[in-house]
Amino acid sequence: MSDTGEGDARALAMLRTRIDAIDADMHRLLIARGEVIDSLIKTKGTGRPGAAFRPAREADMMRRLVERHEGALPLATVEHIWREIITTFTRIQAPFDVAIDVSVDAERMRDLARFVFGFSVPLKAVANADAVVAAVAGSNSLGLVARAAKGAWWRGLVGTSAPRIMALLPFIEAPGRPADLPAFVISPQLSDPTPLDIAAFAVTIGGPMKDVEGTLILAAAGNEFLVAASMSLQPTGLSRQLTKAGVSVLSVSSVGAFARGITIGGRATLLYEERP
Repeated sequence: MSDTGEGDARALAMLRTRIDAIDADMHRLLIARGEVIDSLIKTKGTGRPGAAFRPAREADMMRRLVERHEGALPLATVEHIWREIITTFTRIQAPFDVAIDVSVDAERMRDLARFVFGFSVPLKAVANADAVVAAVAGSNSLGLVARAAKGAWWRGLVGTSAPRIMALLPFIEAPGRPADLPAFVISPQLSDPTPLDIAAFAVTIGGPMKDVEGTLILAAAGNEFLVAASMSLQPTGLSRQLTKAGVSVLSVSSVGAFARGITIGGRATLLYEERP
């Protein structure tokens, strides 16, 4: 073998040794993370529905991931790895499954569910968005509802003990990304005191709807609307804004809240902040 060939072989062996060492370090850190989760469970307890879900903290983790990411590894790959880690350790704290609405593009919905929740969480396919809400209401499950789902399914989120919207997916919006079906994560009532960014409201009106600055219609069915607005806006405040704009408001109810996502290569909106 030539000197160059021997040198290449030695260099490859050294690089593979480095990769093995990095892999071992990553595995040790995952084990260490599991030990911290064990201590967390002993410290706070997480048995009740909604106790383990921390959407604001998860959003902060994903924002920091985007800020520090660099190199050739696709951001979507890193996002999926982190989502797998987050979901797996959350499920260790409080077991749950995910009911998914397969009435809108079932294949993309399953792709989204696996991208966000990984492969250790059981998926339960249900016929429509109303069935997702019912499944979450009767268990410690989460639910996924496509933003394009038909009907005023969000009316099932009205009430003091009803499930809530806790996230809007995808959190990271980028051209060509996988698992890009717009969808809502539905959860039991959460015990996380950390404030989110955007409030969701069920709005019933008695006439035509109008655009109101600082709000966004997420979904509509007849005279029923799912509306996003700043987290600082309460139902009474949104009702006043709509009324001032000439909308005949019959009712406004809070149905959840979610973190503002990140758009890469897109323009900032109420739902997404722009990142270079």
